[in-house]
Amino acid sequence: MVDIHCHILPNIDDGSNSMETSIEMARIALEDGIKFIIATPHYIEYEHEIPREAILKNCQELNQFLIQKGIELKILPGAEVFISPTIVESYKKGKIISLNDGRKYILIELPVASFPEYTEDIIFEFKVMGITPIIAHIERYFYVKDDFELVFRLINKGALIQVNSTSVMGLFGKEVKNKSIDLIKHRLVHFIASDAHTTRGRVPKISEALEILRKERVDESYIDYILINSQKVVRGEEIEILDPIKKKVKWFYRLKRRF
Repeated sequence: MVDIHCHILPNIDDGSNSMETSIEMARIALEDGIKFIIATPHYIEYEHEIPREAILKNCQELNQFLIQKGIELKILPGAEVFISPTIVESYKKGKIISLNDGRKYILIELPVASFPEYTEDIIFEFKVMGITPIIAHIERYFYVKDDFELVFRLINKGALIQVNSTSVMGLFGKEVKNKSIDLIKHRLVHFIASDAHTTRGRVPKISEALEILRKERVDESYIDYILINSQKVVRGEEIEILDPIKKKVKWFYRLKRRF
């Protein structure tokens, strides 16, 4: 498997706080069946701007340690970019790194509480450049309502959607768990990734989430589709967008929205 969202680089953001922790995270991931991890430290303009060169160097150093420890897992470069009106310009200037430095996909984080109205413009600008934005952990945003209309809109604009494995596993509570599973059942999710930060709690595991989806009777072919998409990100290949299943909103919810 491939994990496209993981805070495994040591001492660079709020993820791993040491090389030892990073190595242990890699061990956990490998035992779970993960062979490639895209390291995605937080990039926040004017607050936490990690140079592209620093990310590449940190990945190289961690890979060397993993080879020494006999851990057959590879770390690839990337970033989780917090959205702002100027991230496209920053990318053009070479400040921001794409996933696997492939100039094909970029991982974008939105604010938890309020949806930036310029988000769709950012998606459009990246798409014009041939880059597809992947929206990180969509299930954790408060403004993603039960009808998922916003998610439909973002996909129609050209974005892809990622859900955290730990959300499916219930780490962030029942409501987030149910929302993440519901999004997947409606074919609104293109990736499951760990968003791991440490060796306990938010760990680099994906397989447990997949088992939960199977118990929830998510079609096996769709689970395969999600897993293959992560591989395509690494290879820089195009991802087929399957038609989402429109969510049927209960009549009393529709009625409530009218008032």
